[in-house]
Amino acid sequence: MHYEVQHYTLAQGWRNTWSYDEGDGVIHAETFATQAEAEAALDEFFADIAEDIAAGFCPPCTRDEFRIRCVPDPATVEPAVAAGGAL
Repeated sequence: MHYEVQHYTLAQGWRNTWSYDEGDGVIHAETFATQAEAEAALDEFFADIAEDIAAGFCPPCTRDEFRIRCVPDPATVEPAVAAGGAL
């Protein structure tokens, strides 16, 4: 299991919109090993954008727009198998 910071979007509901590039040109969804790491990243995010919000460079946002959720590791989840054409 791992944790992700999810942002509420009007079009798609709760989504993990956080990503990173390891320099290989591929965008990876950012996840965290523990809930504490995800909370620390969210705290750092709000600290980083506080000045931008105050200066009017980005719209204000609140923690209510974000949540931390435990999600299964995609590498350990078995894909659904269709039996007889039914899902």
